[in-house]
Amino acid sequence: MKILVQNCLNHLYLKSLTVWTADPSEAKSFPTSEKAIAYCAEHRIPAVQIVLKFEPNRFNVTVPITTECEQAAGSQKALLN
Repeated sequence: MKILVQNCLNHLYLKSLTVWTADPSEAKSFPTSEKAIAYCAEHRIPAVQIVLKFEPNRFNVTVPITTECEQAAGSQKALLN
């Protein structure tokens, strides 16, 4: 499993502090979700969510960690109901 940071608005993955990528295999992987959250908080990275990326991809888990992502997730849930 890889622990990644993803922008919830454009779905790009964090590669480095100022670089984002569409390819999850190029993204910065964190040892724990706590470290990923701390990194985002320390660097004040907006509109992000944590992605627990498994193989195969169908079991991925996405967890919003900023207000923007919580609102976006709420909008998606409303569409599904």
